Amino acid sequence: MKCNKLFIFCFTLFIFYPIRICAQQSDYPQNSSEWLVDMFFNQPRFPAKENYYSGEMLQDGNYPTIGEELNGNDSILFRKIAANNQSEVYSVMVKVNEHNSTFYCYLLRVSGNWKIDAIRKFQLPKFIYEVADSIAKNENVSDSVSNLQSMIKLMTSSDEELKSYLSKNINSFYELVNEFESDESKRLESFMNKCGVELIFYDDLYPECIFMLVGRLDRFEIGYIYSLNKSSLPDITPKRFIYIEEVLPKWFVYRAM
Repeated sequence: MKCNKLFIFCFTLFIFYPIRICAQQSDYPQNSSEWLVDMFFNQPRFPAKENYYSGEMLQDGNYPTIGEELNGNDSILFRKIAANNQSEVYSVMVKVNEHNSTFYCYLLRVSGNWKIDAIRKFQLPKFIYEVADSIAKNENVSDSVSNLQSMIKLMTSSDEELKSYLSKNINSFYELVNEFESDESKRLESFMNKCGVELIFYDDLYPECIFMLVGRLDRFEIGYIYSLNKSSLPDITPKRFIYIEEVLPKWFVYRAM
């Protein structure tokens, strides 16, 4: 009888003082684009997630989301970097312990509802980050190694670090563009080295843009764009230019793959 009384007492406690075992809830309005980003990257459970996918994401309905993989052991910061009536793009920084990873989330409005259409991550091979750490420890290096050091440092930088680098060196970048546009380009290489730029060029597909390639590894590419007309920029898509963001008027940072 004592056991029965104890069971009844515990059952009563459970009814009146329920233990919260369900997943944490998103603070964003359900079905909003922010809610979808938060559910995919931050929440340890995303019920019926396949109902919120479109495009290539429909193939991933059985795979766990980033939030489910990390099971709440992360923190995220995200911001909207592009938007129109039918699509939005978010940059999402996921922090696990001391390691940060940046993802890009592409959403489409399908029949009036937001859905996740694609996810991209700009992830270089692990050895590149190891090389970056190794080179950073060397103080006395040759000019060629110094140039390589600058390139690798920028290639492994976050979006915010890339933006900050351009802002701090904007006068040098203006000099680089002026030198590139002039007929006299004998000093062009020295200005490229000064800015940490590997290549400066026009692209026939985007004739109003000057591209400044910081570095390219396999299909991964980082650089800056100078354009007087924002509408002349490439579109942000998961297929090529996965990230473009304005840093200063006429100046933009990009990632491509």
